[in-house]
Amino acid sequence: MVHLDVLVIGGGTAGEYAAGYSMGDGRSVGLAERTAVGGSCIFNACIPTKALVHAARTYRKLKHADFYGLPTVTEAAQYHRVKAFKDGIVERIATGRDKRWVNRGVQVFKGVARFQSAREVVVGDDAIHAEKILITTGSSPAAPPIPGLATTGFITNIEAMELGQLPERVVIIGGGAVGVEFSQILSTFGAEVHIVEMMDHLLAAEDMDVSSAIEESLGEDGIAVHTSVKVNEVKTSVSGKVVSVETAYGKKKDLECDEILVATGRKPNIEDLDLAAAGVEFTRRGITVDASLQTSVPHIWAAGDVTGAHLFTYVAGEQGKTAALNATTGATTELDYRVLPRSTFCTPEVASVGLTDKQAMEDGHKVKVGRFNYADLTRSIVTGESTGFIKVVVDEETGRLLGGHIVGSEASTMIHEVAVAMATGATASQVGNMLHSYPTLSEGVRYACQAAA
Repeated sequence: MVHLDVLVIGGGTAGEYAAGYSMGDGRSVGLAERTAVGGSCIFNACIPTKALVHAARTYRKLKHADFYGLPTVTEAAQYHRVKAFKDGIVERIATGRDKRWVNRGVQVFKGVARFQSAREVVVGDDAIHAEKILITTGSSPAAPPIPGLATTGFITNIEAMELGQLPERVVIIGGGAVGVEFSQILSTFGAEVHIVEMMDHLLAAEDMDVSSAIEESLGEDGIAVHTSVKVNEVKTSVSGKVVSVETAYGKKKDLECDEILVATGRKPNIEDLDLAAAGVEFTRRGITVDASLQTSVPHIWAAGDVTGAHLFTYVAGEQGKTAALNATTGATTELDYRVLPRSTFCTPEVASVGLTDKQAMEDGHKVKVGRFNYADLTRSIVTGESTGFIKVVVDEETGRLLGGHIVGSEASTMIHEVAVAMATGATASQVGNMLHSYPTLSEGVRYACQAAA
């Protein structure tokens, strides 16, 4: 039996943060991981996806280099080389993570972790007794119960990362961030893509103006967008696979393809843990925690995707840190999620923080909206990236920013100016009066705030 002060179950982003912040004061710390330390973000989500997005974006620019007076690329991309680039990025970031933790004094246990009791966990051949336990096992892609889907076969983002050659025709089920990003990756490198979404617009959590802009952009790229549709069944055909859909008005259509990519959400990785043996409460969405990330068992905490809320890598890291500090110091620190920026790395990029104008009005605010288009920014005119807009939502009475929504180049970077303004209580007038370097895209935030002040 191995005795530890702290055992972290799961070596993804939340787990690595938890392990790091559990160290100190002579505490013995263990980290259990069934595969390689690093988690989904490194191996099949954030890092490899953004590598492919960047490659696709660069290829698109090369094909339109005549805008800059440069020769255009006419040669078709060899996707296996793009995959090799992606693999190299992942290897560079992932290599040696296990060893680095061991060198720092953390005991790394390889295998599936399963509770035997509230303080005892078995990982492979190791039985571990821990005074404090942090569960950070993350999440996995979830597939909807569509008739015929399982028997016909499909891929998720995990398998999509390993494709050495792209299918000629792909149907993507799910119009969230994963579905939208992959639709452009696959389309840019030559696949015919249909994207199917049951909601009435893609990126359903976003402002309607944002969703409409992205749908228009995807359409211009040749991606067929189907919204407000239900997938009735999936089946095989002589030429491949068929996704049968039905619109809200009852119109039915068969979409033929060579591969189906399911991007409909995620599920918590709790099946193998035997949480009942530890007395830890959970639901279908994930492990139940209070605001300090403590579970129903006083000496057990949970952080990251396994809790079922705010499924972002940067949130997982902050939760892992907070849970570890609460567990080891007796604190009950709570995180504030009111200012939580998010980004979708399509082209043009999408980034948002806070409320939409509709949400703000539903919350009882009198709202002013300021907007500025990329096409009117000098920097966008110079770079040729003139698609998009900056939109801010402002409380009319106080002038404070309630939300920001950006579609366009570097939106994922620019949204943080709005987030900082919200976090510090700055008004639209204050942001609008602040001098911005010229020519920059960030001027658009200033001008949008001026329009709402």
